[in-house]
Amino acid sequence: MRFKIAAALAALPLATTANAANVYAACYYQDDLGNLPVTQLFTLKGDALRDYYGEWTYEKNKVWEEQFAKEPWEVRGISGYYDYNFVGQFAKFAEARGDSHSSCWVTTSRDHALAWFSKESAKGRLDTAAIQDWRPKNAGVISVSDWSGNPAGGAVEAGVEADGPSPRELEKSATDSTSKRHKMTNAEADAKFAADKAEYEKKLAEQQKQVDDFKRAQDEVARKKQEQKLAAERAAADYQRQLEAHAQTVRNQQLEYEKEVAKPAGVPNAIYRGFWGPDCAAARLSATQGAGTSPSTRYKEVTTMPDGRGCLSQGWWWSVAGGGTATRQ
Repeated sequence: MRFKIAAALAALPLATTANAANVYAACYYQDDLGNLPVTQLFTLKGDALRDYYGEWTYEKNKVWEEQFAKEPWEVRGISGYYDYNFVGQFAKFAEARGDSHSSCWVTTSRDHALAWFSKESAKGRLDTAAIQDWRPKNAGVISVSDWSGNPAGGAVEAGVEADGPSPRELEKSATDSTSKRHKMTNAEADAKFAADKAEYEKKLAEQQKQVDDFKRAQDEVARKKQEQKLAAERAAADYQRQLEAHAQTVRNQQLEYEKEVAKPAGVPNAIYRGFWGPDCAAARLSATQGAGTSPSTRYKEVTTMPDGRGCLSQGWWWSVAGGGTATRQ
């Protein structure tokens, strides 16, 4: 069963891409001066860029262009699953020159490719001389042209000179070699299936680890922000309590001062006390005419404070009738 699955997977790309048209691709990177050295325009086999997921084939690029390529210069940015294909080889080439963010793109239309070049050239950053001789090896390259659309010199594939076989002969040779390829045994198919599966699962595990690491980093940042917010709120609350305590101390000191200033002179029997009433007028009346008072008592108010349930009037209270102070305090 595993051999049948592997054989079906191996046969599927041939069935779906054998008659596919070619695609066009180019790559570039950014140098130290901010310029963009760009390769020449490569014509590739329709599935030369095909990765492990079957992406970047002629058919899928055609579908993408029908949906998203609304302008004549729009091309599709590509990435490389394998580090030895067209994209992977250019990435290594760019890294050797000190750049780790190379870019490549693909299109099914030569007109779109040339329109992309015209649009980017107008920005004045493209460098068409620095890496025009770059060529990948065994990457499905059929031909290379300059940006005017004319054939370019230099080897097309490893061991093949520009004046060697024509693109049609190269394509026929590739088809012949494919038809004569070795037929795998069950054991070989099992081994290849297991190796491909292990590589696929390894990539998935690496991607999941990156996702998990990113989520943990986000959670840690959020946790620290929350801690900082709570610490700031506690500090603000402590400071507010300190301000209120200080204000109360000042009020108490002021009241004590006013109390001493208001104390009647020459009245040794004066006491400082308070009278409560449902409102401040009633509290003041209670100080002179309420329970525990008499026509011979006197009252000198110092402060009156509503307390939410009524009013408290405080001040010096004394009796003018012969001798001691009043008995109610």
